[in-house]
Parts: sequence; structure tokens; C-alpha cells
Amino acid sequence: MMIVRHRYISVKAKLRSGVSLKAARGLAIGTALGHVKYIQHRPGKDLEQDGRDVFTDSEDSVEAKELRDIIREYEGRGVVIHKLTLSPEVSPNDPKEFTREVMKELGSEKGLDLQWWAVTHDNTDHRHVHVVVLPKDKEGRLVRFDKNDYNRLKDSGDRYLERTQYSDCRMAELVRQEKHRQRSNERQQQLEKERQERIKNGEELPWLHKKIVREQLEPYQQWNKDQPHDPKDSFDYHGQRFSKDDGYERLTGLRRHLHDNTDKSLRLPKDDYKRLASWINQKDRARFSGEIDRQLTSAKASQTARDEARNSPAANRYVSPLQQEMMRNPIMGLFLTEAAIASEIVRMIPLTDQRDRLKENRDDLEGAKRDVEAKQRTRGNPDQKDADEEIIERLDDAIDDNKNTRKDARKEREIEERKRDRDLDFME
Repeated sequence: MMIVRHRYISVKAKLRSGVSLKAARGLAIGTALGHVKYIQHRPGKDLEQDGRDVFTDSEDSVEAKELRDIIREYEGRGVVIHKLTLSPEVSPNDPKEFTREVMKELGSEKGLDLQWWAVTHDNTDHRHVHVVVLPKDKEGRLVRFDKNDYNRLKDSGDRYLERTQYSDCRMAELVRQEKHRQRSNERQQQLEKERQERIKNGEELPWLHKKIVREQLEPYQQWNKDQPHDPKDSFDYHGQRFSKDDGYERLTGLRRHLHDNTDKSLRLPKDDYKRLASWINQKDRARFSGEIDRQLTSAKASQTARDEARNSPAANRYVSPLQQEMMRNPIMGLFLTEAAIASEIVRMIPLTDQRDRLKENRDDLEGAKRDVEAKQRTRGNPDQKDADEEIIERLDDAIDDNKNTRKDARKEREIEERKRDRDLDFME
């Protein structure tokens, strides 16, 4: 598994600050030169006296002066350089060969002869490579990168490492899966502990679930009529056939299997995965259909049994005949039960802060990045500009971490919903 990060430095972005084209070009060129200096001379245990080695697709060590001269001669108004960071999970034994292979495959798939320079960093736990790509290839064709290119780089890197360091890749995958399982189990245990505490304190009923409220607002029969018809009602997965007529447990078991496995060969096609999710949703809606009526009937039967036991001659207590007659009235008992359920539904309305804290944090980080970039444009001291560039890189890393945290939070909410579904007492 490899992480790929892409940024670019362009004249057009500098023009947004309101400066002239010439000034914007000078700012963009200065930023690009600062990046080249950063990747070659960033402080760290791997920093040599003359800076880190710069290599290309054909040479192991070249002078960075050639790249700096090309950047200084830029006269366009678009992208000055592309910045790629290749960070594989397993540190390659030969980072130069690794970089050449993935960049060559990327150029071949894009139909371009890319011009690039790269520097290896060993100053973190995982060795990574910074690649500077020119905006035009050796034939003068425009170079652009998109999400498909990031996936191509990841696939090429994974294939290279599996071919040259297979045992290290398998070990890293096992460690990653174990960490994922531990985090998932810890989160599920914490959620269940909190749920049991709420039940103990009377803040939540074991059987009263938000999906029951959903059934009241939109009954299953009405919802099912509005669903689009899918002509395909089954698919095959590794020798097994799954269909919309399968039970809820079998379908959710397949979904858990797909979620827990990171092996790409075990994935479902996108259309079949959507089909599976639709079947599970339909089964989930169906099992809650009429649940309110069942719970009312059960509560009424339990109350009747308690009343009969309490009012029997053996109980040795007097009950007014009028009171006894009223409480035997099923309408009165049903009314009281519905009133209790309505009270619990109202209590389920969240009164806590529903703001997206992670999104607010990301907005703050992006605002801080814009402020640093604005200050950087006004500085005349190269050392201060380099320091600002390092801060910008850290802010970029923080923004990426925020994105990953939001993805993990969404996965945790899905796990919580599945756990609560399985633990409903009335479904035992």
C-alpha cells in the first residue's frame, strides 16, 4: 500500500492575489526553487554535507542546477512544476529503481515521456521520495495529473514491492489488518459499554431503536413500492451465489467479510456492491415492519398478566371494582402504552452539539495555510520563505490527516449502527 500526494505550483494561483503577471510568475518561480531547495537540504539525519542526491530516469546523481535553470527560464502562466510524494508502506531497498519503474509505467500509460527529478528522504519512519515533474514532457506535450494517475502510481508501486520484497509486504499487510481489527474491537466495546450504561440509567430502551421511529414515519410497505426495480436478482462471489432472497444474516455476513478484508482480489464489482447494499437495506426495513404493533401487543400482554397476578385473591389486597374495570379496558391500556412510547421517542431527539468539528478544524487549517502563503509572498528573506514553505508542507499533512480522520469517523458510525442492530433484545 502506497500513499501518493500531489501538489503543483502555478502562476495562475499567484495571480489570484491581485499582482501583475510578471510578479506572479516571479512568485511562482521563487516558490518552485524553494521547494527544490527544501527537498535537497531539509534538515535530518540523512542530510549530507552537499545535500541529498538528486537523480533522474537515467542518472543516479545529477546537479540540481540544471533543474533550477529550467525553472528560472519558465515564461508561461500555468503550472511551473508538479510536486509528487511517493510514500510506500514498505520502504524500498532501492528507492531509485522503485521511482524509475513507477514513473516509467505512469508515463507509458499516459502516453508521455515525462521529465522528472527526484530526491529520497530517510528522515521519517518510512522512506519516501519527492519527485519534481516539469509541466511538459520531452516532446513538449502538456502534463496533467488526476485521481486515475494516483491509482496507477499506487498499483505500480505495490506490484514492484510485491515482486522485490514479498515477505515484507505480507508482514506489513498482516500488521495493518491486526491494527484495524484492534481499533474496531475497541471502538465496538466502548460503544456497547456506553449503550449498556444508558439502558441501566433508563436513558434508552433496549428495543426502542431509531429504525422503529423510521418505520412509523415511512412504513415499509409504502417505502418498498417506491424503490426502483432491478432486473438482476443475484450475483456470484468466489464460487457462491448470493441473491435478494437470501436472509439478512447471510447478506450482512458477506458485507462484513468485504469490509474486514483489504485484499483487492476479494472486492466486489461496484454494481454488485451497490446491489448488495440495496438488498440489505430492504431486509433491514422488512424486519422492522410492524414492530410497534408487536411491542404494544407484548407490553399489553405483560401488563395484563401482572394485573391478574396482583388482583388475584391470593394477593390479599383490595382493588376498587371501578378501578379494576377501567384498567381492564384494552383501549385505556393501549393509550397508556403509546403515551410511554411517545415519551421515549421525544427523549431520543438529540440535544447535543451536532456541528462537524472535523470540518471546522479543516477549514481552520486551510485558512492558516492561506495566511502563511500570504506572508510568504511578502517576505524578502530566503530563509524565512523556506521556513514558511516547511510550515505549508506540515499544514498540508495536517489537512490530509483530517481527511483520513473524517473517513474513520464515518466508518465508526457505520460499525455502531451494525452493532446496535445485532444487539436489539427483541430480535433475540
